[in-house]
Amino acid sequence: MISKRIEIAKKLGELKKSRELPVADYQREEQVVARGLRLADDLGLDKELTSLMLRALIGICRKAQSRLKVAFLGPRGSFSEEAALKAFLEEGAEFQPMPSISDVFRAAESGDIDYGVVPVENSIEGGVGETLDLLVDTSLKVCGEVTVKISLCLIARPGLRLQDVKIVLSHPHAIAQCRNFLNHVLKNVKIETCSSTAEAVRKAMKLDGAAAIGSRAAASLYGGAILASEIQDLKDDVTRFFILGRKRIEKAKGSKTSIIFKLPHTPGALYEALAPFAARRINLTRIESRPAKGRPWEYVFHVDFEGDGERDDSCIQALEELKEKVLFLKILGAYGEVGETIEQA
Repeated sequence: MISKRIEIAKKLGELKKSRELPVADYQREEQVVARGLRLADDLGLDKELTSLMLRALIGICRKAQSRLKVAFLGPRGSFSEEAALKAFLEEGAEFQPMPSISDVFRAAESGDIDYGVVPVENSIEGGVGETLDLLVDTSLKVCGEVTVKISLCLIARPGLRLQDVKIVLSHPHAIAQCRNFLNHVLKNVKIETCSSTAEAVRKAMKLDGAAAIGSRAAASLYGGAILASEIQDLKDDVTRFFILGRKRIEKAKGSKTSIIFKLPHTPGALYEALAPFAARRINLTRIESRPAKGRPWEYVFHVDFEGDGERDDSCIQALEELKEKVLFLKILGAYGEVGETIEQA
C-alpha cells in the first residue's frame, strides 16, 4: 500500500509540474494527519507516534516527487538534526550533516543544499556567536525557525562508572548549561569543548575515562551508556534554530522579522533607532549586540520583532524610518515557526 501510494504521488507530482502548479498541498496534508489522529484515538493508538508515522509517510511521498536537500550541524544525533527533522521530515528531505556552522552556511550559499539549519539562541546561554557573526555577511535569508526543548545527559562507554570519569566533552553551550552538575558531581574532571554535542558523544566513545554531555538520541546512535540524565541547570531549556535559504517557508506559523544594524556613536542612538517600533507598538522579542569584526569597541545589533517586515505596512514603515537613523541595516528575513515545540526524551 505504501509503494502504491508513492507511485500515485509521483504521477500527481508530474501532473502538477506540467501544469505549473505547486506540488505541495499543506492544507490537504494537515487534513490527512488530523483524520488519522481521530482514527488513532478511536482505536486507542498512541497519537504522538501516529502523527510521526503519518508525517514520515507524507515525507516519503514528497521525496519521491522532488528531493529537498537540508544541511545541519552534525554529526548525526545532534540537536540540530532534531531541529532539521522536525522542520523537514514530512518534506521527504535528504539530510546532510556538516562539521561546523560555517560549513552549513557555505553549503546553502553555494546552492549545494536548499536549506541549512543552525542554532541561533539558547534560552539559558543566549545567542550563538558564530551564527550571529556569519549572518552579518551572508546572502542567505532566514526562512523559518524551529525550537527544540533540550534534555542533556552524561554519556560514556558502557561499563565506565561515574566516579571513574576523567574528562567531559561537549559543545561550549551545553557545558555552560550544566555548570551545577559539573561543579558538584564532577568538580575535578577536565573539560574539553567540541563542535557539537553529537561530536562529543562520538569522540567520547573512543577515549578511556571520557564522558560527553549530549542527547539520548546521540547515546543510542553511538552506543553510549547514560550515566546521568536531565543534568542541565534549568529544566526549561530551549534552543532556537534558524532555517537558512533563499525561499520563504510559507507553511510556517506566525510572523517574525530579524534585522541587523549598526549605530553612530552619538548619545541616545539606540533609543532613537528603536523609537519607530515603539511608536507603532511593534514588540521586540530579542535585542543583542555583537562586536563588529575588525573594528575594536564597535558593535552591531541583532533585533527580532513580531510582525512581517516584508508584508505588514506598519513593520515596513518602521524599517524605512530605521534606515534614516543607522549606519547599516540588513533585513535577514520575515518568517514563522515550523511546527510546535518538541521535547527531547
